[in-house]
Amino acid sequence: MGTFKIAKTVLKSMFNKPATLMYPVVAREWQERTRGSIDIEVESCILCGICSKKCPTSAIEVDRKGRTWEIQRMQCVQCGACVEACPKDCLIMNPQYTSPDGEKTIDTFDIPEQKKPEKKEAAPAGTEGESKAEPEATEEGGDDLCCDLNECVYCGLCAKECPCDALTVDRKEKVWEVDKDACVKCGACIDKCPKKCLSFGAAGEEKDGEKAEAGDNDKEEKKAEEKPARKARKKKLPVLESEKCIYCRMCENVCPREALSVEVEAWELDEEKCIGCGICARDCPAEAIEMKEAE
Repeated sequence: MGTFKIAKTVLKSMFNKPATLMYPVVAREWQERTRGSIDIEVESCILCGICSKKCPTSAIEVDRKGRTWEIQRMQCVQCGACVEACPKDCLIMNPQYTSPDGEKTIDTFDIPEQKKPEKKEAAPAGTEGESKAEPEATEEGGDDLCCDLNECVYCGLCAKECPCDALTVDRKEKVWEVDKDACVKCGACIDKCPKKCLSFGAAGEEKDGEKAEAGDNDKEEKKAEEKPARKARKKKLPVLESEKCIYCRMCENVCPREALSVEVEAWELDEEKCIGCGICARDCPAEAIEMKEAE
């Protein structure tokens, strides 16, 4: 009986994959959930600093002036938050193990300057079969940030999300400005905008006849003087369907103007503070809020 068990075990082991690791003879297989070390593609990095802000252990430091990106290996917990947050997808989670060490290991990477797209020169006037050459099309992120002032509600969420503090929003004065030198064109503000009125476009581009170039408020004021006054757009306010509401306070938490107050079976809206951005309706898990024009 004992011989039969031994023979069965031997035959089973001959055809089954061994539990021991045969590295480096056989390449190591990593599970999908395996955490590893963070690597960076320096050619794609724009030094926006979003990865540094998202890192829960402050293991990443970004120096825009010195154009360096560094990571403290022993401080990194390989959570992958930086990889998910990177707008340029230049961070990679490599499935490899980093051995603990008593000394701090800091890896520093030099980030090269981003090449600016060249524009074609205009063709000489009067040449047959030729017309003035238009600026060469650039890839996404190559043009300036623009705001459609017809749609903007000046909620300020874009300015709060900007990792470079390049945006200034003044709701009282109806001013939206961007510091073009500070802006790294990461697109974080575009993703955060609830009205989808931000985009990267060529300078002077118009949308619906009223698209303003970023930071060019003087030009907008001159245009406003030349054009007849537009009809005031009706403000939309959130309206609650009390039967659907579960009073989870999600709308209160996401409101950028603190215009909502939620208590036990009580939902209140401060219409003076509300800017009609619609974030509360968008994020409501019970779909109990609907945006309607104010009477």
